Amino acid sequence: MASLSISILEGNSALESIAAEWDQAVPESFTAALTRSSWYLAWQQSFPPKQIVGVTARQDGRLVGLLPMSLVKTDARGLYFCQATNFARGDYQPPIIASGAGPDVLPALLDAALDYFGRRIVYWFANIPETDSSARILPSHLSSRGLVVAEQVQTAPRLSIAGRTYAEIESTWSPSHRTDVRRQRKRLAALGKLSLWQPQNSNDAHELLEELFVVHDEKWLSQGQPGRFHDPAERRHFSAIVDRMWGNGLHLSALKSGETNVSYGFGFFSNNWIQWYRPTYRTDYHNYSPGKVHIALLLEEACQKQWQGFDFLTGPEPYKLQWTNETMRVMDYYASFSSSLPAFQWFTRGKPYVRDRLGPMYAQLQARLKKNSLLTHLFSRK
Repeated sequence: MASLSISILEGNSALESIAAEWDQAVPESFTAALTRSSWYLAWQQSFPPKQIVGVTARQDGRLVGLLPMSLVKTDARGLYFCQATNFARGDYQPPIIASGAGPDVLPALLDAALDYFGRRIVYWFANIPETDSSARILPSHLSSRGLVVAEQVQTAPRLSIAGRTYAEIESTWSPSHRTDVRRQRKRLAALGKLSLWQPQNSNDAHELLEELFVVHDEKWLSQGQPGRFHDPAERRHFSAIVDRMWGNGLHLSALKSGETNVSYGFGFFSNNWIQWYRPTYRTDYHNYSPGKVHIALLLEEACQKQWQGFDFLTGPEPYKLQWTNETMRVMDYYASFSSSLPAFQWFTRGKPYVRDRLGPMYAQLQARLKKNSLLTHLFSRK
């Protein structure tokens, strides 16, 4: 292997300047939509960290590795501790290592990041699928450098199509789920012809997005949950995603009953996987399960076009498990040179405990406050 050249790029403009090379280095994978420059740059455009760096590896002048990181001061949920982390949040965010670059690239990038950010900080490498080689290399190398590494695990339910027809997939569902999908599809079709609609240009996409914002918050507030898009920064973020990812990994669709959009899907399309990121539906159609019908029609299209599968991304929500036939683990790694560092103790022990025990109560309180216009945003980021 030719020698690697490691460098540190600092600032937004420096990362913008390598966007084309960055995208060329991203391997063809179901993680691609959330590791390309467009995803990261949309995030920093909407939630700009104070310090952004790109740890880069080049081989014969070609970009073969990248860690887009920042030093982030957390909010109250992180007790305002600082952490060095990949600065965008997404369900799949492995380090960017070009195909065929070899196992030496990631250790070299990690060494440079450790030297840059230093020993008195917590490192958080988030949302790495267990199928990615970095899920094995990263914790092993950090441990070899003397860091204490704590692993946290999420799950991502997925439906692998594997060349099957919709009828063959439907036959694997529970009888109750299969029957309900068919029944609700007929009921909704009785109100108006069912069709899937996708915007054909970015202007139409933004119009549909504005509609999604309103419908999404109405639905969640009606259930006593926070309305994400009450926060202008969240609206700007999703608009930036449309601007930067239009025609390059964005999935945006609506289920129509007649001329009315009754369900909305905001997600991604990556290596022939459709990824269900932020769906919602009109509450006045709740009894017709429009979200369920929307998924069914997209699955029919996926089978006809021989896509690889339907990915519900991270989170064990029960509705996802009705559709899926596999579950993938997604890893978070917290690392520190000292296990007694207060920030490390909070992120690996304290925060998970508080989140699991008190999270539902905080969400309900937040929704009530939002309804009374007393609070705009506390716990809404995915």
